[in-house]
Amino acid sequence: MGVFATMFVLILCSVNAHSSHRKDGLQRRAVDSCSCAYQNGGCVITAAPPANKACKCVLSTNTCVGQIRACAQPNAFFCTNPDTSLGTCLQGAGNCKGYSDTCDCKYVFSGCKLTSPAIPRTACKCDFKEWWTWACDGEIVLCGNQYSIYCDKPDLTKESCYQGQGLCTY
Repeated sequence: MGVFATMFVLILCSVNAHSSHRKDGLQRRAVDSCSCAYQNGGCVITAAPPANKACKCVLSTNTCVGQIRACAQPNAFFCTNPDTSLGTCLQGAGNCKGYSDTCDCKYVFSGCKLTSPAIPRTACKCDFKEWWTWACDGEIVLCGNQYSIYCDKPDLTKESCYQGQGLCTY
């Protein structure tokens, strides 16, 4: 092989090795990242984290930034199967107030009772809205026991209410 042919082969190999290394680097960054966006006064996940990781959405002046972190509940469904939903956002324990998913509670006998359940694989935390009005409010949170059937399929029972670890009276 001539000198020019040898130099051409060496240059070609060098370019191919360099470009495949760049592609691997880009893939590695994409796998180890997530992103969040500002919506409805809070954050929502726009690019899911990798499996077994969470995305913490941080709100700063109408801008949201996603940060990879460990899941709040490592074996929970939304940790092992992350997506862009509220359940996945809750695993990151950041700002998740941009989602429109809701649950609700009403006041009964010095406590609260569910009137609208949480989304599957989450719970509704019932608490007093304001002590002097005797009204209750619900907030979607992680389940107290992620393995409970009442976490998997929340309903209006006291068992589902207990999953939210709020003030439940039935």
